[in-house]
Amino acid sequence: MTLPTINSHNSWSQLEECWLGDVYPASWYEHFAPEIRDVFQQITEITQQDLNSIQRTIESHDVVVRRPQFTSIDDHLKNNVLQKPPIVPRDDHVVIGNTLYQTDSADASWNWAIDQYVQDSRCQRMTSPHRFVHGANVVRVGRDIVLDTDVFDIEYRNWWPEYRVQVEHNGGHMDGCFAVLKPGLILANHYFNGYERTFPGWEIIYLDNPTYHAHPSTGYQQPYPVYNGKFYDTTVGTNRMFNDHIVQHAQDWVGNYTETYFELNCLSINESNVIMLAENEKLAEDLARRGITVHWVPFRTRSFWDGAMHCLTVDIRRQSSVEDYFPARG
Repeated sequence: MTLPTINSHNSWSQLEECWLGDVYPASWYEHFAPEIRDVFQQITEITQQDLNSIQRTIESHDVVVRRPQFTSIDDHLKNNVLQKPPIVPRDDHVVIGNTLYQTDSADASWNWAIDQYVQDSRCQRMTSPHRFVHGANVVRVGRDIVLDTDVFDIEYRNWWPEYRVQVEHNGGHMDGCFAVLKPGLILANHYFNGYERTFPGWEIIYLDNPTYHAHPSTGYQQPYPVYNGKFYDTTVGTNRMFNDHIVQHAQDWVGNYTETYFELNCLSINESNVIMLAENEKLAEDLARRGITVHWVPFRTRSFWDGAMHCLTVDIRRQSSVEDYFPARG
C-alpha cells in the first residue's frame, strides 16, 4: 500500500522525502549600504553553495528534497524589516503521523509544497496549538511523543490521545540535546538529564564538548561595546556596520554557535546512515561499530546561522508506522 504523502512517526525509519531550508536571493540585500550588502551577499553565496551540496548528498540516498520558493521580498517584510529566511524549517514545522503541524510564524515560502500534500485526503495541515510545538521541541518515538515546553497550564495529552505524551520542562530545543539514531541508541549531551526516565535502558553515546567550543573566534574580544559575540563569520570580521545591523534588526537570525553540538543535530536517512555537519572522527568510529555510517556535509556559515542538519530539514515522509518501543508503559 502506498504511504500517505505526509508520514513520519520517528526520526530513523527510511526517509523518502524531506524539506531543506534556504536563504533569500542575494539581490534582496541590494538596498543596504555596501558594508552591509556585501557581507550579506557573500554569506548568501557560501550558504547556497553548501545547501546545494547538502541537497545532493540527501538525494544520493534516493530521497526527494523540496526547497522553499520565493516570489517577492514584500512577503518577508514585517514593519519594513526583513525577517529571517526559512533556513531552519524544523523550528516551525513537525510531522506527527500524517499531519504537518506549522507554527503561526511559519514562512509562506513552503505553501507551494503544502498545497500538494493536502490534496492527499489521508494528510492534513494544522497550525500548532502553541508556537513551541515544532520539530525542535517534539521528539517522536513511535507511540511516544516527548514534548519540551515551559508552559505548564495545558493538558498536552489531549492533543494526541492516540499517543503517550511525555512532557519535559527542559527549557530548550530537544534536538540540541539529543538525537535518537535508532531504537535503543541515542546520541546526546548533558543539557538534558532525563534520559533514563524518557528512554529507559537505551544506550547513550555522549558528546563531551561542542565542535565549536574552542573555535578561534570564541575568545574574540569585541572592539565595540555593542558587538554580538554569539555570531561570527570570517566574512564578517570586525565590520561594525554589519554587526550593528544584526544587533539592531536581525538578532533573531543568529544564535550562540559556540554552545551548539553540530554533529548531534543530525538527519538520519535510515538506521544505517546519518548525515551530520562538522567532522568528528571518534564519533564516526563509534557509530560505525554500531552499524551506522556518517556522511559529513559542509556548512561553512554555520557560525552565523547556528543551524545544523536537523534544524535545516524537516522529514516529511518516512517508511514508518506507530510502533510501541516501550510496551511496559501500557
